[in-house]
Amino acid sequence: MYMNDGFEILPHTADMRFRVWGKNLRELFKNAMRGVAFYLKPEISSLKRIKKEKHSLKIEAVDVNSLLVEFLSEIIAQSDIQNIVFTDVSFKKFGENFLEGILSGIKVDGFDKDIKAVSYHEVDIKHNQASGFFETILVFDI
Repeated sequence: MYMNDGFEILPHTADMRFRVWGKNLRELFKNAMRGVAFYLKPEISSLKRIKKEKHSLKIEAVDVNSLLVEFLSEIIAQSDIQNIVFTDVSFKKFGENFLEGILSGIKVDGFDKDIKAVSYHEVDIKHNQASGFFETILVFDI
């Protein structure tokens, strides 16, 4: 199990599973993206001084849970197509069922691990009254 600010990789037999949290929904989405980046290329934090690549995105979904899955699916697809590990996002617009923004990432020669898809299976964003954070579980097909 690996734990970092905003996400924690959980044990799972066949897939990759982690818990993600944030003080608001924007932060939860950013931390989920950071979890994907860490999984694809664990040493990515040591490469931050390298020139950033940009990619714009606009996503609409039926609800916030679907929005998170669609957001991460777009990140995984664009990472694979462009060989970029996305490490940051700047949201221009953000709501319960839509977002628009600019992804920033680092061009890489390859990934240490692959993610095939994000599952809708355990995604259920809740506001934890005890911690004050929004949190959910994510499962990735690897």
